[in-house]
Amino acid sequence: MLGFPAWIIAAGSLAAGVGSLGLVWYLNQYRGSPGADWFILTLCAQALWTLAYGVGVLLFDPPFRLVAEALTWIGIAWLGPLFFGFALKYTGRTELFRSWGFRSVFVAPVAGTALVLTHPFHELLWREFRIEPLMGLATVQYTIQPAAYLVAAVSLITAGVGVLLLVETILNYGPLYRREAIAVALSTVAPAGATIAWLLGISPWPGLNLAPVMFLPHVALDAYAFVGTHMFDTNPATQRAAEQSALERLDSPLLVVDPGERVVKLNGRAADLFDLSGDASLPVALGSLVGSDLETLRGRGEYESDVDDRVFAVSISPLTDPRGEAVGQLVVLYDITAERRQQEQLTVLNRVLRHNLRNELTVIQGRANLIARSLEDSQADAHVETVLRASRRLLSISSKARDFDRLSDRGPETGTVDVETFLDDVAAELREAHPEATIEVKTPATAASIRTDAGFLSTVLENLVENAIVHAPDDAPAVRICVRSGVDERHVVFEVRDENPRIAATEINAIRNGGETSLRHGSGIGLWIVAWCVRALDGEIEFTYDDGNVVTVILPDVSDPTLVTAESRENATDDQRRERSLRGAPTSNDD
Repeated sequence: MLGFPAWIIAAGSLAAGVGSLGLVWYLNQYRGSPGADWFILTLCAQALWTLAYGVGVLLFDPPFRLVAEALTWIGIAWLGPLFFGFALKYTGRTELFRSWGFRSVFVAPVAGTALVLTHPFHELLWREFRIEPLMGLATVQYTIQPAAYLVAAVSLITAGVGVLLLVETILNYGPLYRREAIAVALSTVAPAGATIAWLLGISPWPGLNLAPVMFLPHVALDAYAFVGTHMFDTNPATQRAAEQSALERLDSPLLVVDPGERVVKLNGRAADLFDLSGDASLPVALGSLVGSDLETLRGRGEYESDVDDRVFAVSISPLTDPRGEAVGQLVVLYDITAERRQQEQLTVLNRVLRHNLRNELTVIQGRANLIARSLEDSQADAHVETVLRASRRLLSISSKARDFDRLSDRGPETGTVDVETFLDDVAAELREAHPEATIEVKTPATAASIRTDAGFLSTVLENLVENAIVHAPDDAPAVRICVRSGVDERHVVFEVRDENPRIAATEINAIRNGGETSLRHGSGIGLWIVAWCVRALDGEIEFTYDDGNVVTVILPDVSDPTLVTAESRENATDDQRRERSLRGAPTSNDD
């Protein structure tokens, strides 16, 4: 007949086992989270120990009681190493899983299990096994052998190291993981103390192992950590990986997001941006801060603050542990407010330049022509002509800006350009637009082709030639377009020569220095468009003077200087003409 204390011990051990299995069922939803799989295994070993002991103290048949005690030792052997694995994984130290030191820990439980299963053939774990009932329970006594002490010591030591790792988490990560780590760490104290007392024989009841019943408060504390505080919703592995990243020192708002899209760490810039009091406010759902989930934020590429209307470019990088396993995301916000405002201003100014200015200048030209035809005063005619010249210059600038903007919108599109045919077509169009000018084209004796963008290249040459014509000192300007292979035969060189005075240094310096000020500026937009187009083609531009200005454009990716076939030349010519037609005539009013 079992007394009340005996019922407490037996029922408490069985309840601890059932509770452990209940936690295994609950934690199954967190499979794959850092540390979760290892803790599930730990709970399985714990359940084996407690259930085997709870059933064993009710079995008085020696063979069955021996089997129960053997299962208890298997649970003891595996519990500590598995808990150690959980602590390493949960706190982000998974690099140790690749070390032989960690693998060697499992020699003890594997060897202990093998000795338990083969015990009928030896007595390496215990001797003189006998049942000595206590309080109506089938308690047993036996002489524990050194091998069993070693197995138990390895389990206790590894469990202790795991507890220390959790304590380190408490000290280093502030309030974020404090409740969970304290609960799990404290839960091991009572079972570990009871196990040591039983192994050393210092318990008032030598045959009674109180460790299994002490797992009952252990299970309660674990349940609090898992169910009450959602221990595996966030974990220190995410934060530890972030600390190892150089982005921790980034002078921009930085958010560390765990796999559940909860912000578990942020720097001071981010705390100021979202008006948070640092880590004390964490964890917090990412969506509550930025108004969208991670995937939406990644697709949008930008975040606009509702507080001060600042705009941020979003950089999202995977956060991995030393083994390369994903443990979260790093979200960095780069302030692009100034760039966005400037882009908005440039968009408006570009629209005005392309559309409004051109339309108004067309009206001015038309009205000025009507006035010129209706006036007989020669002095008034001179004023009208001045207005017409000014409007034509502005209209030319607007048209060039429009053409370049269209090219920029589509970007470079590489194709084969037959150089000889291409230059003949460009020169023909320029002669038609400027019949007063002499435009000469000089190409190599052997026709060459180049892999480049015909639209950008024709824009370069047209602007250079028109610039030479407009700035000629007389009414009969002469311009020569030359082409030759580069020094390394992987480039082609285009030269535009004129007989004009040297281009002003302010023009060239503005292009070379990449900007204009009120004291250093060019007189137009043509050379700027040339520079932008050459840059888009990954080329180079040079300005020299040799009895006239020589502008040299060097472009890469030249095909071998061999004769092209008639068919390929015809196809290239069609593509080039189609490109020029898409760009439109300089005087077109299309926006």
